[in-house]
Amino acid sequence: MERLTARKQAEAQLQQANAKLKAWAQALNSFAIVEETDPQGRITYANDPFCRISKYSREEVIGRDHRVILISGIHPREFWKKMWGIIRHGKIWRGEIQNRAKDGTTYWVDTVIVPLLGRDEKPETYLAIGFAITERKLAEEEWKRAEKEIQDLNTALEGRVLERTAQLKAVNDELEAFSYSVSHDLRAPLRHVSGFVELLQLEAGASLSEKSLRYLSTISKSAQRMGELIDDLLTFARIGKSDLQKTNVSLAALVQDVLGDFQAATKERNILWDIQLLPTVHADPALMRQVLVNLMSNAVKFTSACDEAKIEIGSSSSPTGDAVIFIRDNGAGFDPRYADKLFGVFQRLHSRDEFEGTGIGLANIQRVILRHGGRVWAEGVVDGGATFSFSIPKQSKMI
Repeated sequence: MERLTARKQAEAQLQQANAKLKAWAQALNSFAIVEETDPQGRITYANDPFCRISKYSREEVIGRDHRVILISGIHPREFWKKMWGIIRHGKIWRGEIQNRAKDGTTYWVDTVIVPLLGRDEKPETYLAIGFAITERKLAEEEWKRAEKEIQDLNTALEGRVLERTAQLKAVNDELEAFSYSVSHDLRAPLRHVSGFVELLQLEAGASLSEKSLRYLSTISKSAQRMGELIDDLLTFARIGKSDLQKTNVSLAALVQDVLGDFQAATKERNILWDIQLLPTVHADPALMRQVLVNLMSNAVKFTSACDEAKIEIGSSSSPTGDAVIFIRDNGAGFDPRYADKLFGVFQRLHSRDEFEGTGIGLANIQRVILRHGGRVWAEGVVDGGATFSFSIPKQSKMI
């Protein structure tokens, strides 16, 4: 009786185990590609997902060598040799295999091959369980193609940049030669013109008519103006070429230093200087002094017709944290429609008869500020004054 009960219990447990195995098999067959081969590679079982992806019926594959009907020729011989070497020794292998379907198309399967061992510990059957990854592999190949295209574009761009850099260097060399020519070849004739005009005025001045003397004076002033223009052009060229020598520059101290340059020229004028708190910036001190000299001298020049001139120098902060410096005056101002023209070379909104100048000073300012990573702009009203502003990085952090 006890023996019969134990037998029934064992049968019940076996039925439960078989039911569980059947459920597992059904679950696996619902989404996985399952194939079974004998040790020689002949297919002994193939589930529905295997048939759908390979486009072979079950009858067409059972008993046939897996390698004959599915091999795509993509993988090298070493790939298969390594795989068979692993599973023949009873070890599990996992890898990505590209197979060929019946219609000649290929597909990718992420595959696990499990050797099922017999009593002699040698493989009796190989169970392959796989998951289709063709879409993923296609996406990877597309990504690789895109990366290759980007790499090729970058290489081409680098080549163009190198070519452009070489062209710019050649242009800079030509500009340097031009600057040398200007400084030597043009200055010498100007010195001669000025010198001979002066000699003529000394030797024959008494015998010349008032009209002739006026002609000589015009020639002398024109030669002097040409010399100033050459100097400004050379300064403009040097600003773009010289290396920046950046350090922490106190704008408050620099403004006071520049202000001293104007005391002698403005002592007869009624000028109210309103100088507010100014920050320390990270800049080339010599070039920053040149910026302030140009802007402050412009404010002095364009308020020359004011009975009481007012020049205000102050600062604020930009949204990016840079310092914004402004110089505001109550002078002649300008038409705001032409604000963008102010910073071009030789661009003037006033005639030389009204205000002296070569028309290069503001272009020099813009070049200096741009090289410091900032920007410069202007606001004005005709006969209502002008405000010139520029942004520049503040004092660098001490490490």
